[in-house]
Amino acid sequence: MRDAIELEWAGVPSVCIVHEALTGSAAAIARISGHPDYPFLTVGLPYPPSGEWSDDECRAVARQLAPEVKRLLTTSS
Repeated sequence: MRDAIELEWAGVPSVCIVHEALTGSAAAIARISGHPDYPFLTVGLPYPPSGEWSDDECRAVARQLAPEVKRLLTTSS
């Protein structure tokens, strides 16, 4: 989350994607960074934390999230 916010501060449109197990932490980082409403996407079950994804799972998540990532990158906040 902090990386996405700092990229935004530098003028680079960004999207934060977190596993549902980390949504509380991501929201807290957004809040303490001064952007409590910063949008982020979540990935949940059946996917484990991203460090354990297979190549096929990575592709499936990318296909699933791509439309929303595009929307967030092209919509003014």
